[in-house]
Amino acid sequence: MATLIKRPGSPFWFAAFDVTQPDGTTRRLKKSTKKKKRGDALIEAIRIEEAERKLSASTDEGANQAFSILTQAAAAAARGELSEARARDLIARLSESSTGTVLKFYTVRTWTADWLAMKAVSGKKATMDRYTAHVGAFVAWLGDRADGKLESITKADIRAFRAVIRKGWKPPRVKPLSARSRLLGKTEQSPQRTAKTTNHYASDVAGMFRAAVREGLLLASPAAALDKLPEDDSTEREVFNIAEVAQLVNKAGDPAWQALLFRRGHADDETRVARCSDWQGMILAGYYAGPRLGDCARLTEGTLDLSRKLLSFSPAKTERKRKRKKLEVPLHPRLVLWLETRELSGDPKAPLFPSLIETRVGGNQGLSAQFTAIMDAAGVDRLMTRERTKEGQRAQHARSFHALRHSLTSALANADVSEEIRRRIVGHESADVHKGYTHHERETLARAIEKMPSL
Repeated sequence: MATLIKRPGSPFWFAAFDVTQPDGTTRRLKKSTKKKKRGDALIEAIRIEEAERKLSASTDEGANQAFSILTQAAAAAARGELSEARARDLIARLSESSTGTVLKFYTVRTWTADWLAMKAVSGKKATMDRYTAHVGAFVAWLGDRADGKLESITKADIRAFRAVIRKGWKPPRVKPLSARSRLLGKTEQSPQRTAKTTNHYASDVAGMFRAAVREGLLLASPAAALDKLPEDDSTEREVFNIAEVAQLVNKAGDPAWQALLFRRGHADDETRVARCSDWQGMILAGYYAGPRLGDCARLTEGTLDLSRKLLSFSPAKTERKRKRKKLEVPLHPRLVLWLETRELSGDPKAPLFPSLIETRVGGNQGLSAQFTAIMDAAGVDRLMTRERTKEGQRAQHARSFHALRHSLTSALANADVSEEIRRRIVGHESADVHKGYTHHERETLARAIEKMPSL
């Protein structure tokens, strides 16, 4: 039982008691009770002694358990029976006895599944679709090796995966091509990917391994030293001039362009007319406000403030878990004129383009394909920068719906609108990114040169 002692110069009583150490020896401890009255000090001394004895007993138990596990490991090793599975089991038990947490050993496949589940908590659907496709391709490429240890993946594996992705490799189809697809000459061969797309694959796989390092599953990421491929093969966007935008708006209002995309009887006349009107508004919004194709299709009546002539929306690309960036763009008179032709319902959640809001961006009849059909019908050149080849290289074009966004920033720059204002309108935080969207016309550059003094 603890005894009370006084130390010279201290107003407090000290508790003195013996505690047995893990090696069997006894140690005398002296701890201050922080009490001046003897009665209070005695109660506190008993409490301190009990706490120290429990801690010592807990330490003894943990030490004994750890010693027992290590003894089993040594005995198994001496008998030549310490297999990898046995060693992992003993390490897991040792970790549990030390930390109270069960140690889990991951394969590439199981860690991929857990990582995607963790990302899904805060990730957007579009981002999760990309993660699932990219790391899923990595797992599919590994084949049976995906069921091996997570730490078995090397830097050479990451580089080899990136190389096959660059060449256009993709996971085998779950279902074979249909007879109709084969009749149309479609093959399983994929086009070669650009360096930018390849870097996206490698970046997502690297992110999965970085997370494994943070979780303590790996000492280092096999993708840590992987440099990005130079993206000098990416297509530089070109812009539409004002006359071409007018052509697109006019042709979008003619239902004839839909025959290039939809089979006869696909939709009734009312739907086709509604689609025409919505596309006219989409093109005007893309040119005068700059939203990306998906953001544009998702605009609602609640994003409009006609009294203030303002469009407010949150771009999906810049949305974050706790911070959602909202852009406010003044409405151009031409866009206001189109809006005045619409019968708005007054419901903030009502879509601004009801015939298009449910249409996905990609696909044979998606929003991107529909805009291409409008361009072809209007005779507006897509400006091919790379032809499709028999080896599977995909054709690339310099102009698509996204070029309307480039056209907006370029038109503002050519009108001598400052970079700060331009960036606020289109939502560019980075000046480097904004530079890629600004295309000065020759006349503007010529005016700048003419401002130089003559000799």
